[in-house]
Amino acid sequence: MKTLEITPLEGKTLKVIIVEKEYSEPFWIIEPTNNHTPKNILSSRFKPSVAFCNFLEKLIDEVKPDFITEEQGNRSAKEFSEKNAIAQISQKSNIPLFAVDMDENAKGYVFSLLEEKKELRDRILKALEEMPNKDSMEKEYLIAYGQCLQQEIEEIEREAKFSVRENWIVMGILENARKMEKEEIVCIHVSSPEHVSGVKKLLESVDAEVETIKPSKKLVFTQEKASPAEIEDLLKSMQIKIKPVIKKTSEEAPYILFFLDTDKRASPFDICMAYDAGFSVVVPYENVTFEEARKIVQDAIFSRDPKGVKRTCFFIGGKDMEKAEEILKVVRDSMFPPFQANTIIDPAGAYTTAAAMVAKVEDALVKSKLGSLKDKKVAVFGTGAVGRVAAVLLAKLGCNVMIVSPNPNRTNGEEYVTKLSNLLRHKYGVNVEGVFAPTPDKKAEVIKKADVIFCASVAGVRIVTKEMLSEVKLVKVIADVNAVPPLGVEGMKLNDDMREFAPGIFGIGPLTIGRLKYKLERGILREARRNGKGTVYNYNYAIELARKILKGELPAAKLTVTVSYPPKERKGS
Repeated sequence: MKTLEITPLEGKTLKVIIVEKEYSEPFWIIEPTNNHTPKNILSSRFKPSVAFCNFLEKLIDEVKPDFITEEQGNRSAKEFSEKNAIAQISQKSNIPLFAVDMDENAKGYVFSLLEEKKELRDRILKALEEMPNKDSMEKEYLIAYGQCLQQEIEEIEREAKFSVRENWIVMGILENARKMEKEEIVCIHVSSPEHVSGVKKLLESVDAEVETIKPSKKLVFTQEKASPAEIEDLLKSMQIKIKPVIKKTSEEAPYILFFLDTDKRASPFDICMAYDAGFSVVVPYENVTFEEARKIVQDAIFSRDPKGVKRTCFFIGGKDMEKAEEILKVVRDSMFPPFQANTIIDPAGAYTTAAAMVAKVEDALVKSKLGSLKDKKVAVFGTGAVGRVAAVLLAKLGCNVMIVSPNPNRTNGEEYVTKLSNLLRHKYGVNVEGVFAPTPDKKAEVIKKADVIFCASVAGVRIVTKEMLSEVKLVKVIADVNAVPPLGVEGMKLNDDMREFAPGIFGIGPLTIGRLKYKLERGILREARRNGKGTVYNYNYAIELARKILKGELPAAKLTVTVSYPPKERKGS
């Protein structure tokens, strides 16, 4: 008998897109004898609708999964492979389909257990029928015993149908993923509505990335005045529209993250993110110095054997980017094989924010058919950590980059931007032009020169006004990370995603970038928790992951399908 065991994939990442189908696949251990379900064409036809099949085809074409899974339910292997609309779709798409469900031996075991208890229950019921009608202690005892048996039967059936069955389904998904000869695997799992939540939780417990889609179906009548009595006319005016709504094993040692913050107070944002990413324990240290960092790292790694070190991670934060990078060097120098733990550096979220901003603009330009970011002249307003990292990433991409200080209170502005340009050249190996633009006229000059503008300045400070944009003649794309009113760009909205908010000016708002930044930091934390390879996660890793996240996102509008009622053929045609 196959052993039911759910364990994480080793050396692979798995993304599962769970698609909720329109009905729950019939499944039982013992076939019900009193099935009161109406035997009509609407209730007995357990098969996907034409609209659902069209939607699934479109999803497969968009996602290009490595394999598809579906519950087998009560169907035989032949019925599953030959009389199954989803199997036909998989064959047409040349994507393998696997049945995942409870093992037959396991079903047999539960069946025998239920049969034994049901037989005993039925004997008690028969004995009660044969007893006199008057009350007696024996009758009360038998009734109580029968009720307990019935409760046990229902609990066994419920556990088998949900908890046990869902474990088998997830194990089947993981087993098929292990057979794939690649590191990044995508699976589409077609699920009964009643199992979506349970399967999702189990998959997430073994570090799979899970996205659920519940296609919603509605009838769309194109003829507003069709009479309900005229069924043929009603059907002709009807369309079916289906639209997606994007909605552990025991561990030998806990996953521990040591959070080394150079600020006075450790960031609760990063601590919460770490717990949400699955770390068992997060230990914050504040005002961390170089010597303290070395001692913390060595105490942590020497207290755990090499296997425990794989479940250990260090996160370096704080607003001072240069100090954080120096702490990173101390942390890495304090490690040696096999005591090398994963290390994340994201000072005040600057690395993930900058990576999210650059990746989002890069993706938006391509999708809007506005060319490649690497060919553009780019201005970055803001010389803090986010602006500096964005400038470095853009320069490495091949852009012609200006990093702009818009601070009107900076008395040594020209000297400051020159020193900053030299710092970026010597420390990061990139050529970035430093520009001091403290006045509206100076900022307008920069805007006219640039094709793409990144606003990464101080929160609550307006950098770009409508007057500055009114003289722009060529198409511009502007991204802003300031979510504190007033926003960095006048006329832009928080959720803008390539909205044309001024003639020829397309905006990407702070919440649009923020959502990607959140996914990015969570993804880095989850990856750092599970891979145990002693990796450093910095802005270079962050931008690559941000691109993967954007590539894997499912645009609901592209997946919406509409199935129209076929027109009636005319006689003689």
